Amino acid sequence: MKQTIIVLVQNEPGVLNRISRHFYRLNYNIDSITAGRSEAMGITRITIVCNHSDQYNQSLIKSQLEELNTVLKVQDITRVPSVVREYALIKVQIQKDEAKELNKIIKKSNAKIIDGGKLVSIIETTGEMEEIESLINALKQFKILEIMRSGNMAMVKVNQDEHRIEIEEIDKKKGWATQQLSDALS
Repeated sequence: MKQTIIVLVQNEPGVLNRISRHFYRLNYNIDSITAGRSEAMGITRITIVCNHSDQYNQSLIKSQLEELNTVLKVQDITRVPSVVREYALIKVQIQKDEAKELNKIIKKSNAKIIDGGKLVSIIETTGEMEEIESLINALKQFKILEIMRSGNMAMVKVNQDEHRIEIEEIDKKKGWATQQLSDALS
């Protein structure tokens, strides 16, 4: 089972670099990492998926992340009921006689064409990783020109509020950049 972690960090330059370097130092591979603004100003929410199934490595990853000074909160939601989705754009080239088949595949997978010409289309889709993989496999009968995937984004399900991260409760630590500036000015 892949480990899914939600990390709340201060939105500062280099924070993703420090997190990825942390995984590199531990010799762990990141399957996907997705970052974006959260509901609180100055705080970024990161979803990390890595391929470690044993409890020891999973707890090591979590505890090591918590030690980084720009990290505000770490939550391992691997075993917590969650909504996990991925976004993808797929550009395919088709022949004139393949348009009906492409439309049938797109309709079946709840995707949509967001930009199309006579022979090239860009398809947009969202869903679980397996659904994205299934669509890509179905589209392999055409010529796939480009694929862009967001990586997994995760949120704890509504009925699991005891696992929800409250940003208001987080005590903001000084981030690395902020600490460097404070030290330089003192």
